Amino acid sequence: AESENFLRVRGKFDLGIRLPIKHSSLWLRSAAGYSWGDPENTLSNFYFGAFGNNWVDYQEIRRYHEYYSFPGIEINELGANNFGKFVLEWELPTVRFKRAGIPALYFTWASPALFGSAIVANLEDSDFRRELYNLGAQIDFKLVIFTNLSTTFSVGFARAFENGQPSSNEFMISLKIL
Repeated sequence: AESENFLRVRGKFDLGIRLPIKHSSLWLRSAAGYSWGDPENTLSNFYFGAFGNNWVDYQEIRRYHEYYSFPGIEINELGANNFGKFVLEWELPTVRFKRAGIPALYFTWASPALFGSAIVANLEDSDFRRELYNLGAQIDFKLVIFTNLSTTFSVGFARAFENGQPSSNEFMISLKIL
């Protein structure tokens, strides 16, 4: 970066409400960011794409909550000098299992969620402005291995849309250890 400064600011706001269905909630998650750097310099941009989970992971299981995640497109596919993003998420009731597995490997619960997102990138530059949308789902399974090692197995799918472009899909599978 040769001692160049890259001043950026971003913020996030989430609002959730419980629904009449037991153990179910609806969330509106939002994020926005602005960079004063040169849009041609890759270090001054924000980058978005993918669920963000790794095959074997140790971080948050629902990484699509993060500002940089946009399931349905490739990781870091969308670069922007400024952005606004909204996610509407429905967390469905958790399903608890009494007997799902064997003593050395069993599931205790499954937690599904449905979501849709919209992002507007490069708001100030009509030549590079992009608007993308997605719809997706993720289900997380709490898995116990060897009677006391708690892990989470996650599966997700999302489809992204952009006007004038073909839609794209992403399938995610991840195992969070501990």
